[in-house]
Formats: sequence, structure tokens, C-alpha cells
Amino acid sequence: MHAMERVVTGLLIIGALGFLVLLILVSAGFATFLLTGEFRALLDLIPDQPDGEFRILVSLFGIAVSALTAVGGILFAVFSYFRNAKRAEAAQRKQHTINILFQSRLSEYFQKTNSLRKEIFPTDNDIYLDDWKAARAQAGKPREGAEALQQLLNYYEFLAVGIAQGDLDKDLLRQSIRGIMCNLVDDARFMIAELRTNDKKTLEFLVALYDDWRDEKLNYAGVLSERAIPTPAELEAALTLRGKHG
Repeated sequence: MHAMERVVTGLLIIGALGFLVLLILVSAGFATFLLTGEFRALLDLIPDQPDGEFRILVSLFGIAVSALTAVGGILFAVFSYFRNAKRAEAAQRKQHTINILFQSRLSEYFQKTNSLRKEIFPTDNDIYLDDWKAARAQAGKPREGAEALQQLLNYYEFLAVGIAQGDLDKDLLRQSIRGIMCNLVDDARFMIAELRTNDKKTLEFLVALYDDWRDEKLNYAGVLSERAIPTPAELEAALTLRGKHG
């Protein structure tokens, strides 16, 4: 659908430019006649009693002018339609995004899920896959915290897919969730890298969005945040170091 819209828009632009060039050429030619005095000479060529051929020529000229005017009107109408449709689509996309934010991130369930995650996996602490598995293997709050972390990552992956598909307003979401999303991914970046070792499609849209949005810097606590997802070599080195200290 988006590809077809781009093709139609391109054709409309080409048609509009062609019509504009033709209009400029005709206007320039007419202006040249006026400036050089050739217009009077052209009028002198018009017979007082035109014959049939001359009348046909004048009629054809009138038809050509009418056709050009009609084509210009059609191009303008189609261009206006697509412009208005694009504006309506953008407004609908923004409203859809707002609805999702109200129904999810601002909901009581989301707040509870986020609190559970922070209780078991505090912010500004790296989360490894072993940490998540160990918490999930336990009963009670640890398991709930592990499931909460998984739900949050899946939620932001869902939003990232919506942005990539053009169904959600990227700018609105960036202003609304960039900080909290990037903080979560920064904490879970080693876990995410481990999950993606065998399947690069795991959280691939979230990883791409995080790479686009992240702004590596010291946070309010003086801790470096929004770091890049580790490469395989960096992950292996971190796991080796973790094993030695473990």
C-alpha cells in the first residue's frame, strides 16, 4: 500500500511538473510575442472572413487549451486527495498511538508489571540470562519479576514493530517512552544479546529502535546508561569475566 502510494505520488509530481513546464513555455512564448511586437503581426494574419480550415485550426486550439486546463484540474484534484488522505492517515496513526499508550503504559497493570520488574531486577544493574532463568525457576515474587521483565521486553518489541510498519507515530512514542524503554534495554542488554545468539530475529525490532534512540551518557545516579547491545565478542568477554568472579 505504501509502495503504491509512493508510485502514484511520483507520477502526480511528474505530471504536475510537466504541466507547469508546458504552461511556462506557453506563457513565455506569448510574452515574447508581446515584447517583440510580433503579436500585432500575428493578429494581422487573422483573416476578416476565415475559411473552414482556419476555423478548424482555431477549434483545435480551443480544444487543446480546454484539455490542458482539464488535465491540470484533474492533477490538482488527485494531488489534493492524496495530500488530505495522508494528513488523515497521520492523524489516525497519532490517535491510535495515544489509545495504545493509555490502554497499556498508563494502565494499572503496566505500572504493576514495571514495579515487579524493578523489585526483582533493580534499575542500573546488568541482567544476564542466567539471572532471569534463576528468578523464573523460583516461586512467588522472583518468578513474577522474571515474567514481568519478559512482558515488558515483548511490549516494547510490539511498539517497535508498529513503528517499523508505519502503524504507530514514531515521534510521539519517542517523546513518551524513549527514556523508560532505553533504560530497560540498557539493563537487559546482556540478556538480550544472549537470547539473540541463536536467533537474530529475537527482539530484532526493539534492538534496532534502541540503537536509533539511545543516547549513551551518565544518568542521574552517575552511571553510564543507554549502552550499545554487546557484540558476540563483547558478550563472550563479559560472560568469561562474570564466570571468573562468580
